[in-house]
Amino acid sequence: MPMTSIISSVILPGLGPVCPECFSRGYIGPLSLGPREIYSFGVPELQARLDWDIDAARALIVARPRTAQRLDPGWLGRWLAERSKFTLEHLMHIPTEKVAEPGILVEVLGSSPGGQLASFRILIDGTHRAARRLRERQACWAFLLTEEEQRSICTHWREGHIVESPATAGFGISDRQAGILVGDASELDVA
Repeated sequence: MPMTSIISSVILPGLGPVCPECFSRGYIGPLSLGPREIYSFGVPELQARLDWDIDAARALIVARPRTAQRLDPGWLGRWLAERSKFTLEHLMHIPTEKVAEPGILVEVLGSSPGGQLASFRILIDGTHRAARRLRERQACWAFLLTEEEQRSICTHWREGHIVESPATAGFGISDRQAGILVGDASELDVA
């Protein structure tokens, strides 16, 4: 959801004005100062939070190539409106060569207390790139992680403590659903 910022720039000696959103993420011009990137998804009423290591997710995708999946514009629009905060000015700071880079998507199970489990997807990387592409009426794509992959890079917090993520047999994204390429990559076979 676009937001209005009362701070339009941060002035750094020797660099001049920089975008506060870029600055908060450790990206200042050609410099990348931030530590590893983490995406957090919180559920306040349960005092729970899931943290995904984005650098590890990118490494998994490089190690196991897959096809990117097109994101439904309706779903993406709702996701951005309900789960994202950014200024429209910030979207224009994304380097042109990065805008088309697919995001990273995971699927998790959840429910309200006493409710029935349902799967839902979370865009853990590429939200701002997707917002810009959607704004420019361009297709948006993301790599989907398997259940095993997403669990291997996710830290589950409950009431301020790291806990083991609950598992439900029979649920989760398979290699085939994630579009993992198998065999001779030139044939582009999907698992």
